[in-house]
Order: sequence, then structure tokens, then C-alpha cells
Amino acid sequence: MEQPRLTRELLENEQLSIHDLLRACREGQWERVRRGAYARPEGLDDRARHLRLVAATVPLLAPESVLSHASAAALHGLPIRRDLLDRVWVTRADGGHGRHGPVLHLRLCRLEEDEIVNVGGVRVTSLERTAIDMARLLSPEWGLIFCDAALVAGANKERLLGQVDRARGWPGARKALCAAEFSDGRSGSPLESVSRLQLQRVGFPTPVLQFEVVLNGVVVATTDFGWEDEGLVGECDGKVKYDELLRPGETAADAVMREKRREERIRGADLWIVRWGWSEAWNPPELRRIVQTGFALAPRNRSRAGRSA
Repeated sequence: MEQPRLTRELLENEQLSIHDLLRACREGQWERVRRGAYARPEGLDDRARHLRLVAATVPLLAPESVLSHASAAALHGLPIRRDLLDRVWVTRADGGHGRHGPVLHLRLCRLEEDEIVNVGGVRVTSLERTAIDMARLLSPEWGLIFCDAALVAGANKERLLGQVDRARGWPGARKALCAAEFSDGRSGSPLESVSRLQLQRVGFPTPVLQFEVVLNGVVVATTDFGWEDEGLVGECDGKVKYDELLRPGETAADAVMREKRREERIRGADLWIVRWGWSEAWNPPELRRIVQTGFALAPRNRSRAGRSA
């Protein structure tokens, strides 16, 4: 990703006038990153565009500023909602009030030195502080997504809980505590995090995460969730996109066949498999129906029902 260039630099080094620059933007040769900063169009995704906005904004910030919330999440590589990436999020420990402008979202609150790390030469809130800040701010589902992802990225569970303790009495601290306590570094995706929370809400037994399927003494598959006693495994991938599963040299047909053989091995281990996607994970009654049907169809439950008949 090309670093943004200041208007002054472009006018001096590229020998452009301000009218030349504006015309170049209209013609798609340059694009405005923020006031006073431009870059070549690169077809960036939302996260990369945000990081470019951060790069254009950091030089203008007060020295005590620390990137936080969505901007810290983007720099740490955590999952992030697109609607939070339109501004640069900054926290300072100064007194006074924060502000919310077209480019900068400034929050003023207590910030300890051990909650600040260096990422790419920039001061950023730590994984634990970032996760708890986001968990306080967002819904319980997204709070868990951030806490799980922080653990996957290397955060420490004890420090995560300690961060909640520091935030006691702050808005959203109780939500953040629930997310931190339930967080698990074995979660493989935001969809798995949301699904795990909903499965608990609808009252299903706690599943084993990253469940290993064993057939004839050999691990033949690892699934997102497993209820071994009930003979059921769950995968929250919805409709499999086989083009995303392609290995080097494979065709889509190869990927389809490989996935079918994997499912055959799972069923060969006397397990039933259920799948769901984002829409079902955010719809607890629908998720309950899918998993409940899976329990009823699981071979071990059917055999128990036959013996009791």
C-alpha cells in the first residue's frame, strides 16, 4: 500500500498546481485520503483504506495520542465492522471532552502505560485494552468476537479479565466482563464466536471446540463444534464456497469431491453433521431448530431411541 502524500509535497515534488491536482483526482489519477493528503488509487479493501487514513492522520495528532478502538483493531489484525472504519479512533488521557468529527473520533479517558504497545512505529492500545474497549462499546455478540479474536492473536486471558476490572464502573463494563469470561482462544472465526454464544443462549449442552473426529484410531477431520455423547458435530460455514477451498492445482470439482469424502469420514465415525451460516447464527430460534434436528438425526440418539422403544 502506497503511503499518502501531503498536498504540499505533491505541489512541490510533482510540480502540480492545486488545479492540476483537483483535475487529476477527477480523472482518477489521484484520490483524496483526507484533507491535505492524497494517494494513487489502489483498489484497497475497507481495512486497507482505513490503515491508509490512519497513516495520513497520525502525523497530525498530538504526541500523547494513542490509536484505539476500531483503528487499534485494524492495526492488530482483529475482525472489524465496516461501519466503524470511516474515522480514525484515538484515545488520550487528557481531561476535558472527546469529539467526533468527519475524520477523527477522539475519546478522553484513563490510559495506563502498560495498555499501550507499538505497532509499526505507532502507539496503539494493547490487544487486551482494545478488545475490552470494543466489548464495552458494541453488542454482546461483537464483544465476544473481539475477545475471542484477541486471544487468538496472542492476548492473555488473565490480562483480559484484569482489563475489565480496571474498567469497573465505566459504561458497558458489565457487557465486557461477560464477553471476557466466555472468551475462548480456540474460536476459529467471528461466526464461530457468535454461534457459541447463541448455542449457550438457547440452552444446548456446551460443545467441544475444534472437535477432532477419530475413525479407526486416526483423526480424520476437525469440526467447529462437537457433542460426542450425542453423536453430533456442527460447522458454521453455511454453504461451502468450494472456490475458496481450492488447493494449488485443484479444480472446483476436486474441492467438492474432497469435501464430500471428508463428510463421509465424519459419518463413518458414527457422527451426524449440521451446518449453518451468518443469518442462522444471528437468529437463535432458527439455530435452535437446525441443531435440535441434528440431535434427533444423530445415529447414536436414534439407536438409543430404538433400544428404549
